[in-house]
Amino acid sequence: MTIRSTGAAVVLGVTAACALLAGCSSTAATGAGGQPSSAAATQNAAAPSPSAPAASPTPVVKDVAAGNCTLYSRSDAATLLGAVNFNNKALDIGTDGGTTIDQCSYLDLQGVQNLQGVSYAVVRYDSAGTAFTEATKVQTEMLGDAAEHNWPVQSLTAPVPGAGQLLGGYGTKTEQGVTYTIAVVGTNVGPYLVAALGASTQGPDKAKNFALTLFQALSAKVG
Repeated sequence: MTIRSTGAAVVLGVTAACALLAGCSSTAATGAGGQPSSAAATQNAAAPSPSAPAASPTPVVKDVAAGNCTLYSRSDAATLLGAVNFNNKALDIGTDGGTTIDQCSYLDLQGVQNLQGVSYAVVRYDSAGTAFTEATKVQTEMLGDAAEHNWPVQSLTAPVPGAGQLLGGYGTKTEQGVTYTIAVVGTNVGPYLVAALGASTQGPDKAKNFALTLFQALSAKVG
C-alpha cells in the first residue's frame, strides 16, 4: 500500500497552500390386464408432480470491467463536491495484489482555505475473505499512520447492503495554516475491495459525507 495520511496531508496542506491542488413417485392402481384403472389414471393426472427441494441460491458476482475513473465519473464527483478542477494521484488509495478495477481521485480547489476532494479504489480478489483482509490493511495503515502523528481518529460506520463490516474513521488536523478533515471508509463487497476517501477544509461533516456517499455509490456498482 502506498497511501498514508501524511501523503494526503501534503496534498491538502502544501498543495492547497500552493494552490495546485428430489420428488417421490407413486404407483398407480391397476385394472384388468394390468392397465391402470380409469379412476387411478384420473387421480394421477390431477396430482401435481412433487418438486425437488430448492437449492440454496448461489451468490451472483458481477463481472465488473476494469476502467479509468469509470465507476465514479467526473460529472458524478462534480455533483458531489460542487465542482472538479483537478485530479491528483497523490490522493490515490494504494492496495496490495488483486486485479485493479478502477482507481481515481477528484479535487475541487477554490482557494487556499477551500479545498474538497474524493478518492477511491476498487480491486477484485479471489474471495470475499481476501477482499475484507485487504480492506483491513488499508484501514490499519491509514488510521495507524494518523495515530503515529498525533492525529485524533474517530470511528466512522454506516450500514451498506451486501457489504461486509464497514471499516473507517476520520480525523481533523491543522497543517501549514490549513485545517482539514480526511475520512476513509472501506470493506469488501463480495470479492471486491471498495475503499473511499473524502477530504474537506469545510469541516468533518462534509468529509464524512463525501466518503460515505462515494462508498455507497461504488458498492452499488459492484454489488
